[in-house]
Amino acid sequence: MSDVDWEFRYQNEDTPWDKGVPHPALDILLQKIALSGSIIVPGCGRGWDLQWLARAYPDHSVTGIDLSASAVHDAAMLCKDLPMVQVRQADFFDESQWAPLHPPGLIWEHTCFCAIPPSLRDSYVARVAQLLPSGGLLVGVFFTNIDDSGAGPPWNCPLSELESRFSPCFFIEKFSAALPTFPNREGEESLLFMTRK
Repeated sequence: MSDVDWEFRYQNEDTPWDKGVPHPALDILLQKIALSGSIIVPGCGRGWDLQWLARAYPDHSVTGIDLSASAVHDAAMLCKDLPMVQVRQADFFDESQWAPLHPPGLIWEHTCFCAIPPSLRDSYVARVAQLLPSGGLLVGVFFTNIDDSGAGPPWNCPLSELESRFSPCFFIEKFSAALPTFPNREGEESLLFMTRK
């Protein structure tokens, strides 16, 4: 999926994306989404967003996927008291390596799309479109205004490109108010709500 050795980076604590807390934009989900189906979190890392989602939606199963064994271990430990959470060391793109516990209704995107090489963006769109039924939701924060200097990850993806890639399969709504985010990320991200056609 990527040329980056994510396990090496986790073992060496080279994880600047890991803030030790869930993404602040998650609070907006509770205000906007009446959820049906299970939740999938690709690139779940140490599980901060997994834990938040499992507590916010206790009647829904939550599946986290990550390539790094260390990240998966940490996420599983963080969520060990949340029985509806499963964490899998797997390639998100390889359906033979993992499957959600129940049919999905929501995919939460935070750190996967920006971490994959841009050449895999069409594969990402195809994968989430395959996983979600009509009416299912892909909700996520995307880096749309950073200078990656061609040397990501994280990789920037302009809003116009996101809309072009996802609109064949999804209806897209951009959260237009000021986005709650981490310090020093102000203005860099866009929160998108995408509904499977």
